[in-house]
Amino acid sequence: MTGPLPSDYRDRRGCWLNPRIALLCVIVAAFALPVLFFHDLRLAPSGQSERVGRFVRPPQVSDSEAAQVHPGEQPRSKSDEEDAEADAVDPESLAADAGHDSRADRSGDGSATAEVTVVAHGPDPGTPNWEAAPTSGSHRDGEINGNAAPAGEVDPPSAGNAPGGRRRTEGVRRYGGTTGTENAVESGLRWLALHQAPDGTWDRVHFARACPQGDKCGGAAIRRLEHALHAGTTGLALLAFVGAGYSDRQGPYQKQVALAVDALLKLQRPDGGFSPHPGMAGYNNSVATFALAEYFALTREPRVREPLVRATAWLARTQQPLGGWDYLPTPESGRNDTSITAWAVQALRAAAGAGIPVEGESFVRAALHFARATENDGQVWYADAGVGFDLDAGMRAEYRYGPAMTAAGLTCAPLLGLRLDAPIVRRQQALLLADPPAQAQARGRDRTQLHTEYYWYYGTIAMFQAGGDEWTRWNSRLRDALLPLQERHMTTRGDPRHAYGSWQPYGQGWGRWGRMGGRVYTTAICTLTLEIYYRHTPAFLDEACVVRGDDWRGFLRTAEPRERLLAVRVLRDSRYEIGENVLIELLADPDARVSLASAVALAAIDSPMGAAVIARVRNSGSAWDRSAADEAQRSIDSIARQARAEGRARLFEPERGLGTAALPRAYAGMTLQVRRGGAAVGRVRVIERFSNRDVVVIIHVDGETPAAEDRLVQE
Repeated sequence: MTGPLPSDYRDRRGCWLNPRIALLCVIVAAFALPVLFFHDLRLAPSGQSERVGRFVRPPQVSDSEAAQVHPGEQPRSKSDEEDAEADAVDPESLAADAGHDSRADRSGDGSATAEVTVVAHGPDPGTPNWEAAPTSGSHRDGEINGNAAPAGEVDPPSAGNAPGGRRRTEGVRRYGGTTGTENAVESGLRWLALHQAPDGTWDRVHFARACPQGDKCGGAAIRRLEHALHAGTTGLALLAFVGAGYSDRQGPYQKQVALAVDALLKLQRPDGGFSPHPGMAGYNNSVATFALAEYFALTREPRVREPLVRATAWLARTQQPLGGWDYLPTPESGRNDTSITAWAVQALRAAAGAGIPVEGESFVRAALHFARATENDGQVWYADAGVGFDLDAGMRAEYRYGPAMTAAGLTCAPLLGLRLDAPIVRRQQALLLADPPAQAQARGRDRTQLHTEYYWYYGTIAMFQAGGDEWTRWNSRLRDALLPLQERHMTTRGDPRHAYGSWQPYGQGWGRWGRMGGRVYTTAICTLTLEIYYRHTPAFLDEACVVRGDDWRGFLRTAEPRERLLAVRVLRDSRYEIGENVLIELLADPDARVSLASAVALAAIDSPMGAAVIARVRNSGSAWDRSAADEAQRSIDSIARQARAEGRARLFEPERGLGTAALPRAYAGMTLQVRRGGAAVGRVRVIERFSNRDVVVIIHVDGETPAAEDRLVQE
């Protein structure tokens, strides 16, 4: 039997506590300059297994852990003393929306970013002698340009210069990094440090002023808009340093990080934005906000909080009505750009994780943008108004879609609350695995020139979130493609050339991408890609989410029917604790199309709660509606044929009528008998289930209240 949710369900949940949750770092940190780089202003708007290199899903939560582990936390091994304290844990921590609030302030060990550290490397063939390598203050083959970065500020990488090297070492070991990837990261950071401008920015055009005469680094960006992208490139480089665990308080690049933070604060406008040119505001504002949020999460520097609050608020205000962001910082532009939107989502997610207030509706609307931009086969379009750059007619269709956009959408999916096992997510993962990183593709074999370091960056994050064989396969191809592309040339004396550690932005057979950001951009984004092993927490391990069911309820109160229909698609693919109860409530929607869509969506996630709506439509609906209802009915019939669900009560608070239970198969609204000594003594109802957990929240219906270990059997 099933039953409706109690009318005061949300009120009861409202008294539950919001625990602190670990920060999902980054979700992505790089600059979407590859799409931006060929932007044409004439077209754009003016003005637990420990295998190396492989994810293995954590084991199922045990009964004792189920009562203690918040759905947004990773299961952890506990001592006997911790096990003995299980009954003292408040079951409120298992509340769905109230308990899944990751917008709490976080610092210290509570921040995943704060735990990132550098690891010492052993000797590696081709690795330069850093002690003999030139800094920005000297070079054996020539004199330093007078505009170079301050001398003597770049120390050789050392585990002693950075905190908690063991944790970074563990990330590299567990998730498939190597000595080679770590050396590449350190070499990339060193190159960025050597080419920082004296004012703390990174100049995509004039970075070679820091090079010695006779050893200039090539790959300057095209001279368009000059300083208009300083905020974006500086933010991107800062993300690379912070991603490795370096700050102005720890590590060998303290001065570089301090200068970069100061530069961004100086670039910030009174309205909170960072862009001197409105045509580049979308990227500048998103990436600069993202970088400051990651820096603040790592350091908790008080002087950064207020500028970050203003930056976050400005970014939210410039969101388009249809949920995306555009180049122009105004919601009136009417253009929704998926590439820019992905950066805005990551920035707002990082800010929320760092304790900065962010309205949940921003994430809801962003999720609707990605739903609108995603085709049934998983491809994601770039923009709904122009491609942003000059193209011949024969290429426009290919440039409307591209692997990087699919990867960006897939990266944002778990950030916005989607399940990793949702069908659309699985289709997108398959698309990426069919087109993995390859040197030949980047060097000209791909005539569209869309197979770029930008795609590799987003694809790497997306597949890392997936884990398992998918990640193992992608990671192997990534290392094989990206590492050989890094500059490794030495002088005749055996010293590294000044370009050592950077990545070439363009060249013969190289494609167009990188021309607008130059070597600064490509080096920063490739370094960020190789920090994947410790910069991010896999999505299947970190279930914290900034989107809650109540955020969707607030949006739906004023949404138009077509918006509610699109919302049903997203809620169907969302984590159960986010979407299931909202779908149940939408069964009563005044629009018959929304009601039917909600019933069909519930059947797709193994819930029969829409059975009454399905039956009504099968009796009196149109032919098309009856067809959809018939398919949903087959799913409901399949659910009914399954064996009755059984589990055990864990904790219960009689005064609130709420508790938790271990129940492997459940759905919100399922009614269960409380059986004690072989007899039924009462009834409870499931009011919340969680993705990837066999723990549910239950509410007392009638009879005796359950006690710990009472048997629960589905009616």
